[in-house]
Amino acid sequence: MYDLGRRPANYTPFVLGILSAVIVVVVVQLLLRGVPQPQVTVTFPASSPLGEARQPKLPEAGSSIVAVDGLGTLGTAGPVEPRPIASITKMMTAYVILKSHPLQAGQSGPVIELTARDAQRWLEMLAQDQSSLPVTAGQRLTQLQLLQGLLVPSANNYAEILANWDAGSVSAFVQKMNAEAQTLGMKDTRYADTSGFSAASVSTPADQLILARAVMADPIFASIVRLEQVAIPGVGTVSAVNQLLGVDGVIGIKTGFTEQAGGNLAFAAKHDAAGAEVSVYGIVLGQETRPEAFSVTRTLLASLDGNLEFKRVMTSGQPIATVETDWGVSVDLIVNEDVQLLAWPGLVMTTTVELDAFSAPKSAGDQVGWVNVVLGEQARRLPLVLAKDLNGPGLPWRLRRF
Repeated sequence: MYDLGRRPANYTPFVLGILSAVIVVVVVQLLLRGVPQPQVTVTFPASSPLGEARQPKLPEAGSSIVAVDGLGTLGTAGPVEPRPIASITKMMTAYVILKSHPLQAGQSGPVIELTARDAQRWLEMLAQDQSSLPVTAGQRLTQLQLLQGLLVPSANNYAEILANWDAGSVSAFVQKMNAEAQTLGMKDTRYADTSGFSAASVSTPADQLILARAVMADPIFASIVRLEQVAIPGVGTVSAVNQLLGVDGVIGIKTGFTEQAGGNLAFAAKHDAAGAEVSVYGIVLGQETRPEAFSVTRTLLASLDGNLEFKRVMTSGQPIATVETDWGVSVDLIVNEDVQLLAWPGLVMTTTVELDAFSAPKSAGDQVGWVNVVLGEQARRLPLVLAKDLNGPGLPWRLRRF
């Protein structure tokens, strides 16, 4: 029997509590639960050859190399074994002198008084048919004048005078030359003297290219090797041995010839690249004669015509990658500027993408990473931005996921 006097239990608060808990769980799942990270797919090629490969016209004889600032080495030819380099050796002589005794524009450096021994060495070099300039005891020349005589008419005796002044002896100076070669990474170079008259002073085109680019960075050296003639006190006006100065854009650097080395030339030139000026460096070793070294260098420089250009490799707004979300949103990642780089046919441009940690929502133009572009010695790092808004998931997608 029912107890008519007893009131039924009230379950409403309990049910409401359960419903509230369920609602809270649903809200948390729908609105506060984390969503998957967007997936990014890189769409721009990781490597891109820029046209059909071409080779500069390097000489068939001897060994050689050519490079362009911004691109690096464009081509090499011939044996890679070290060989005599003749007066190209004097590039390192000048490099060591200017490193130990730097000069600024307008400076001549210390005055050096020449000795009876210096005069005797000139006579000895004359007897050996070495390239040299007259010297008398008591003659006074500045550091700059000695460097000019060393590099323009290529005086072997001036190389020894500078070495004795700097290091106290030729042998001590040669040790400094070899130490600098090692520091520069010239692993296949060995200097035996200061002028290159010795066939034991040997190197490779690749090593001498390293030195040529390093020494041309010194404004004093660069200003000397472009001189077609120079006036030396007590000697008079002497002409440059380098007959290519001012021809085909050549602005230096150093010639060399001995019977053992053949005709050699280290050169620097300014070259037109579709209206822009670029710096070209090259080393030509082991030609039959010095004139032959000049001739093959002109052919080499001519082969660059029409092939060096500044090329647009990326365009503002160009997609680099695509962001895709589980809720069906797809947005391109783009660069927001044009990229122009110096190019040579066949060189390969590489790109890598670095992404920041990001999640939706984000607005158009927000940066979400970087793209790194490398072509030769050129490197650019550009922001990657969203091409349009990256919206977060809507309620319908959240409900379906729940």
